[in-house]
Amino acid sequence: MRTTVEIQDVLFRRIKSAAAVRGVTLKRFLHSAIARELERIEHLEASSKRTVQFPLVPSKKPGAKVPLTNERISEILDEEDIDALA
Repeated sequence: MRTTVEIQDVLFRRIKSAAAVRGVTLKRFLHSAIARELERIEHLEASSKRTVQFPLVPSKKPGAKVPLTNERISEILDEEDIDALA
């Protein structure tokens, strides 16, 4: 498939130079760079998926409605960090 992409002049010169240093065509260099970036993104997305354990917020009264504010959530997270370091 063919497409047109606008690349800033300075960046284009760097890409062309990097391809020449490696002894590959501009086309091959771009294909390789794009493939590596996509693999990196996919790896990051796969590694960021994790299992969530419930309850997310410990409660002395499970099932009771607990008013949570951003400040309270921040305090809970800080407490967990302190506990993890202890």
